[in-house]
Amino acid sequence: MKLYYDGVYASDYKWSSNSMPFRTPAEFATFNEVHEPDENGDYQLVGSDTNVTIEWEKEDTDSMASEKILKEYPEWKQLNVIRNGSDADKAKMQTFIEAVRTWANSTNPDPWDGTLDSITP
Repeated sequence: MKLYYDGVYASDYKWSSNSMPFRTPAEFATFNEVHEPDENGDYQLVGSDTNVTIEWEKEDTDSMASEKILKEYPEWKQLNVIRNGSDADKAKMQTFIEAVRTWANSTNPDPWDGTLDSITP
């Protein structure tokens, strides 16, 4: 993802990296907090920087989609369904995986708008 302050590129982070400073909108809100020193030199929260925007990159949304799929269907479970699952089990898994892949391949998928979370097996 790329971060922009007032429309100017500031930095980028990879969703899959350990250095990602936030993973939820709530964490992003605290990331945007603006602190200023008071008369004692202690930093106090004075607001948030509302001019910060995120541009999601394909690599990030693909990582999120992969996490979503593997959370519901880890590889061992996928193999078991393919090998021993009923036709209904296979169809359920395939429908779920295709829905997540469709989200990831859509134009400008937003992981925080709730659409990815709403996809369930």
